[in-house]
Amino acid sequence: MPPTAVAPARRPVLARAPVVVAAVLAYVAVLHHAYVNDIAPYFTYLQFGYRSPDPFGYAVAIALVVAIALLLPRRVSRPSHVIVWALFLIAVLPSLVVPQYAPALSKPAALELALWVGGCFLAVVVLGTRGLLRGVVPLAPLRSRTWWRLVAVLFVVLNGYVLLAIGVNFDLPSFNDVYDVRGEFREEESALPALGYVVPLLDKIVNPLLIVRGLLTRGWWWIGAGVLGELYLYAEQGNKTAALAPIALVGAYAFLRARRRIGTVVLLAASVASILVLALDRLLASNDLTSLFIRRTLVLPGLTTAGYVQVFDDAPKAQLAHSVLSPFVEHPYLEEPPDLVGRLFFGDPETHANGNWLADGYANFGYAGMLAATVVLVLLLWAVDDAARGLSAPFACMVFVVPAIALAESAILTAILTHGFFALIVLCALAPRGWPPGRGDGGATGAGRAAASATAP
Repeated sequence: MPPTAVAPARRPVLARAPVVVAAVLAYVAVLHHAYVNDIAPYFTYLQFGYRSPDPFGYAVAIALVVAIALLLPRRVSRPSHVIVWALFLIAVLPSLVVPQYAPALSKPAALELALWVGGCFLAVVVLGTRGLLRGVVPLAPLRSRTWWRLVAVLFVVLNGYVLLAIGVNFDLPSFNDVYDVRGEFREEESALPALGYVVPLLDKIVNPLLIVRGLLTRGWWWIGAGVLGELYLYAEQGNKTAALAPIALVGAYAFLRARRRIGTVVLLAASVASILVLALDRLLASNDLTSLFIRRTLVLPGLTTAGYVQVFDDAPKAQLAHSVLSPFVEHPYLEEPPDLVGRLFFGDPETHANGNWLADGYANFGYAGMLAATVVLVLLLWAVDDAARGLSAPFACMVFVVPAIALAESAILTAILTHGFFALIVLCALAPRGWPPGRGDGGATGAGRAAASATAP
């Protein structure tokens, strides 16, 4: 008889630690270098100043970054994995390290913020990605053809409403000119409040769904319709997420094909991309790319978190009086927290400084609010994974990419009710299992092979 095959032992987490640690330290170093040399000297007037960090506080912040990176899932096999990685790169890592060398907070306050941010997100990683909620979200899968017809109807009806409400704009604004477009859209939204719900459904759920279908089945018409829809919304509302969503989805598709250790790949890709941006600006004798992709996308979320703490530290907390508790609590301000932070911290009353779920939690109830928002986020991740049970991993993961990016820049309740998480949970519960044809739920490890052979139903 042939010898019995023995499955290779799974490598423990610590066996992979050196590579993960090196990758995340490289990313932190690149951000620090870019901040000191390419951001602070030119954007101090926008609160991007620099001060030498406290060695102990900075070491603690970096240690928390490393610990989180080691605990994040190496393989992406469920939507919660995608969400925590997006939150880590866009919101959490900057909120840990940037306040240590930006002078928005005192050094002790920056250390306290790092401990709370790191502790809260460690709880999210340890609990939120474990899928502890099973069988609670009821599933009612539709046939594949019926479900995609539903998505197509949503695309036509919602876009038709936006077209009738605000017309067509053929001018795509540059990323430097989006603030005027946003101001105009906010005026239109105040006259037609439904736009505030319809547009997020389109740019964060419906249009990305078309792009995801096209990528997984090589359906170029689906990709084209989704991309066109995102560009139209970007021209109308100036939301950069809509313009960058197709790029993010293509990137997610490529990462899911990597099969192994996707976390390390993501960290290295972020470092390499940042270095390339810095090198291109050096070559072009410019600072535009660094300002757009590093300052605004990777650094600003951390500075904004510090700004929320600075503004609401000794001031009355909002207590959700501008939101779900408005019937019960008197709002202490005339403005919502993002507008207040824009005026008091960034010095511009026209700036709507969206903060992540931790920053918003602090604005409402202080550090206790951060903890409460974290509990809600863990419950949301459980619900997301539960609604996606039985779906193929690449499909389930990709459809949550854009909402995850939105969550990294918004309050948790806003992300659930306005930015599409609740609606996407419902759609996932209705989605056909076993789609695309020929692919089981083998996880993201088979994404590349399956995507190549998938065909439209």
